Amino acid sequence: MSRNSTHAAGSSKRHGGKIIDADFTLNIYRIINYLRRSRQDIEREKRTGEDTLAIQKRIMAKVLDDLGIPYDQVEEIGSGDRIETRPVFQQVLADLEQGKYNAIAAKEISRLGRGSYKDMGRIYDLLVTRRIYIITPYKIYDPQNPADAQQIRFALFFAREEFEMIKERLISAKYNLAHEGRWMSGITPFGYRLNPHTGRLEVVEEEAQVVRLIFALYVHGIEEEGITKDVSFRAIASYLTRMGVPTPGGAKSWNYMTVRRIIQNEVYIGTAKYRTSRRVDNKYYPRPQDEWIVVADAHEPIIDPETWFLAQQKFRSGRNLPNVKLDFSPCELAGLVVCAKCGRRMVRQYSVQRYRKKNGEISKYHKEFLWCPTPGCTTVKYRDVEAAILEYLKTLGSFDVQRLKEIFGEVYNKQREAAATIDTDELVEKKRAELKRRLKFICEKYEAGIYDDETFLERKGEIEKELSLLESIPTRKSSEPEPERDMLVLRENINTFLSAYQAAENKTLKNKLLRELISVVYLDKTGKGKFDLSIYPRFTFGSGESPQK
Repeated sequence: MSRNSTHAAGSSKRHGGKIIDADFTLNIYRIINYLRRSRQDIEREKRTGEDTLAIQKRIMAKVLDDLGIPYDQVEEIGSGDRIETRPVFQQVLADLEQGKYNAIAAKEISRLGRGSYKDMGRIYDLLVTRRIYIITPYKIYDPQNPADAQQIRFALFFAREEFEMIKERLISAKYNLAHEGRWMSGITPFGYRLNPHTGRLEVVEEEAQVVRLIFALYVHGIEEEGITKDVSFRAIASYLTRMGVPTPGGAKSWNYMTVRRIIQNEVYIGTAKYRTSRRVDNKYYPRPQDEWIVVADAHEPIIDPETWFLAQQKFRSGRNLPNVKLDFSPCELAGLVVCAKCGRRMVRQYSVQRYRKKNGEISKYHKEFLWCPTPGCTTVKYRDVEAAILEYLKTLGSFDVQRLKEIFGEVYNKQREAAATIDTDELVEKKRAELKRRLKFICEKYEAGIYDDETFLERKGEIEKELSLLESIPTRKSSEPEPERDMLVLRENINTFLSAYQAAENKTLKNKLLRELISVVYLDKTGKGKFDLSIYPRFTFGSGESPQK
C-alpha cells in the first residue's frame, strides 16, 4: 500500500524531496510502516473488546499522510519476544538492509524489538550503519544524531526491561494458578479438554476410552486365540492402528512413542505438573525435582490407582506382569488396606493364567491377591483379608453394650472431652478470617494486573458465596455424653452393615459400605499365608479412631 500527501506535521516540514527538521535535513525517500500489537494491547482487547490495531493504523496514517512521502504498510499478527518469532519483521529488516526503504514508522520504538540484547544490537547496528530513520507520532529520529542515537538505545533497552517485568508478572501468575491445580503446562493432553473459565482439565469421554484401552492393553495384555499375551509399546501401537482407533493428532497410524508418553503421563491419575523443564535456545532441559510444581487431584482422573501402579511397575522393571482382568470399578478393599512395613496402600491383583493340557484343552487358574506396590514387600490372599475384616466386625456386633464400653470406653471419653472443647463460633471465625485473607489476596493480584476482570469477579464471587454460607451456620454446644446410647448405635450400625454387605452384589457398593464403617486397616504379614490386621473403625460418637486387632 502506498500513500502521498503534501501536508507537514509537527516541527518538521517537507521542502522539495526532503524533510526539513529543526537541526537536520532528513533525506527520506520511502517508508515502511510497521504495525504490531504489544502484549498490553492484547490484554486491553481482552478487557475492553477494542481493536487496538485499527487504532494504531489511524494514528500512523495521519502522521505519514502529513509527511507526504510514499510508504508501504505491514502488520505483524502475533506478539513475539524474539526476531525469529516475528516473520513479518524479519522481512522488514531484510528490505531495510537491501535499501528498499530508508525509514521505518512505528507507534513507539519499543514496537521494533523487545527481544534479547543480541536482537537489540542487530536492530541498532542496522539503523546506524544504513542510517534508517525512525518515524513516530511524536518525533523523527536520526540515528546519526548523537542525541537521537542515545534515545534509540535507551528506548530499546527500556523495552527489553519492561518486557522482563511483564514476563515476571505473567510467570508469577502462572505459578499461583499452577499451585491451585489449574492446567498451565501447554498443550491439553489427549483425553481431556481445557475449560477456559476454570482453567482445569475436563474428561473427554470418547478419548478417555482410548486412554483406558492403552493402559488395559499394556497391563493386561492382548488376547489372541484364547491366550493372553504380554505386549510392548510397538505392539499396542500396531494393534490400535489395525483396529482403526483415532490417534491424538489425527494421523493414520499410531506411533509407539505416543503410547509410551501416555503410559508415563501422571495427568491420567489426576496429577498436574508444571515447571519440570526449562528452555535454552529452543532446547528443553529437565529441572531439579525440588523446583517442580506438582498438584495431586487437580482434575478428574481417567486411570484408577491400581492400574497406574501396575503400569509403572512393569515399565520400571522391564518384566512382564500377570495378565490382569480388565475391570476398572473399585473392589471391596480398594483404598482401605495399608502395608504395615512400608506404609503404602495395597492394591488388588487379579490374574487368570491359562495352561494348555496335553489333550489341547485350555485350563484356567484364577489368582487374586492383595499386593503392595513396593517391590518384594507384601502379598497375601485377597479374600483371606476380606474374611478377617468381616469376622472382626461380626464379633463386635455380637458384644453387649457393657463389653463395647470396656473396649472403646477410653477412646470414647477422650473424644467426648475433645468435642466439649470445640467452640463452633471460634471455628466459624477462623474460617471467616481465612476467606477474608483470600479475598484480600485476589484483590492485590487484580490491582497488580495479574488477574483479569473475568478471573477476579469469578473468584470474588466464590469467596463471597462461602462467606454468606458461614452466616447461616448456627452455633451448637456439645451435648452431654450418653455412652450406653452411643455404644448401642455403634452395634446397630455394625449389624446393619453386615446385612447390607452380604446382600450387596456390586463390589463398588461393598467398598462404599466398608469405607463408611472403617477408616483404615494396617496389614502386617507374619508368615506364609499369615498376617495380623490393625483395624481402625469409624465411630458414630466422635471423630477419633481406635485400633483393634
